[in-house]
Amino acid sequence: MSDQLPSYAQQASPVVRELVGALKELDEGAIARLLMPESEAEWAFRLFGMGPLLFLMFMHLECEEFVLPRFARRGPQEVLAEVGWVTGVDEEGRARYDPRRVSTVKLQRREGNWRISDVNPAPLDHQISVSEAQELLARAMQEGRGAEPLVFPWGVITGAFQLKRLGSEPLDQVERLFVEGMEHSEFGVPEIIRAVRLWREFKERASPIYRRPEVYAAGVEYVMTLFGFYGDSQVRIAERYGVSPASISSKWHEIERALSLSQFDRRYSVDEDPGVGLEAMLRQQGVDPPPPVPLGTGRGVRTYDFSLPRDRL
Repeated sequence: MSDQLPSYAQQASPVVRELVGALKELDEGAIARLLMPESEAEWAFRLFGMGPLLFLMFMHLECEEFVLPRFARRGPQEVLAEVGWVTGVDEEGRARYDPRRVSTVKLQRREGNWRISDVNPAPLDHQISVSEAQELLARAMQEGRGAEPLVFPWGVITGAFQLKRLGSEPLDQVERLFVEGMEHSEFGVPEIIRAVRLWREFKERASPIYRRPEVYAAGVEYVMTLFGFYGDSQVRIAERYGVSPASISSKWHEIERALSLSQFDRRYSVDEDPGVGLEAMLRQQGVDPPPPVPLGTGRGVRTYDFSLPRDRL
């Protein structure tokens, strides 16, 4: 390893290389040991198996050699590493990689060791959010590129491409219902992860008693619909779950109150709060920031209408 690399990169590089090797070998045990507990990457692995990691790393394209062209550090506990897949060499014999197939691996330190906490299918200086992936996918659809393998990672993030659930994480009755329902409604992996965490934290805090798990499952999906600014109505969700719209209204408000939810709740929303910068500035000036935006403020629709059959991915 080059002595020119900063120490954090020298420490993180072997972990990223080990992850790529474990994914190539489909070694679930090795992958699990490399993931930061309770991180985005570990939750994706627990719920869906290796699929999300393989697609977000562009490994569905059967790439062989890779390079780690750039590293960045975010404080003492977080490192970003870029992974690029080699397509040849330049005139000076240096590896050349496809800039369209670059992923960023986020690592965090745990008990002195670096562990993988997230993978994003974009360069480290412009990682994409769910909303950006939706826009990119919509553009690809308009240009007739919707079925190209290069756009599959965006589909995994947005839910346009649904993965089979091959993870070992046990789900309760409510979770099984809303995970399946959210897959049908084309929610992406990040949103399904947050829905499971939301339900478990609500269940721990409120200890709900229910006869029909469908009612709470529908309530959870509606909450995630509100977080995503999607246009699905309580009536339509109620029809899919076989419950009444009134029961959904009751349950989602119950969840909202128990967890003190707001529209850009960092715990469960995939969207960044656009008012974060203003809030920080006001606090610096000793001014109280405005209250959080109520959940359900602003509604819209997904900007694409495309999905692949589950057996394709």
